[in-house]
Amino acid sequence: MTIYYLSSCQTLYSSLLIDLLEKSTCINVVSLSFDELSSMNESEEDVFIILDLKHQTDERYKEYLFIITQRGLQFKEILFNITTCNAVNDIIKYPNVVGVFYENDDTNIISLGIRKIISGEIWLSREITKEIIFSYREKQSGILTTSVSLTEREKEILKLLSLGLSNIDIANTLFVSENTVKTHLYNIFKKLNVKNRLQAMMWAKGYDLKEGVS
Repeated sequence: MTIYYLSSCQTLYSSLLIDLLEKSTCINVVSLSFDELSSMNESEEDVFIILDLKHQTDERYKEYLFIITQRGLQFKEILFNITTCNAVNDIIKYPNVVGVFYENDDTNIISLGIRKIISGEIWLSREITKEIIFSYREKQSGILTTSVSLTEREKEILKLLSLGLSNIDIANTLFVSENTVKTHLYNIFKKLNVKNRLQAMMWAKGYDLKEGVS
């Protein structure tokens, strides 16, 4: 597992945040420039990337998307300094968001949230979750009306995922291995035509799993 902090320049905020994250997770956080990002290769391990939206311009955003698409990079994105006015629009622009922190979140919230994310959970406020669900329903209405055939086990796992449980928690709840959960999630993502946990969670919350899925 690796955590990167993507930044075009070192700031006091980034230094303090990196220090907090390292103390909270006991994992070394590596500062990453855009030049270094463009030379990275796809990794099989879990890779998290910290994105500070306060310093993220449209130009930098487009550059980031271009690089990760071109290099086939599958980062789990953690967004910092989200503002309440444009929260959903900021979040849905990124392909694999697993955590969101507001600009006024204190150190205790950040420390707790980052530990939850590292353990496999998704860290979103209820308000943001509701807004994303509504937005997702509008933009993905075609998916929601498509007949999807899930096994009973896949339905169980999808329901637990929609509650925010990590892979380990799901495995413990169903008395199966974590690798078994990962295999089922892979098949679920494929059937739902979604790319990540967040999209699958949104799908599940916007769909009646008892009646809508065969």
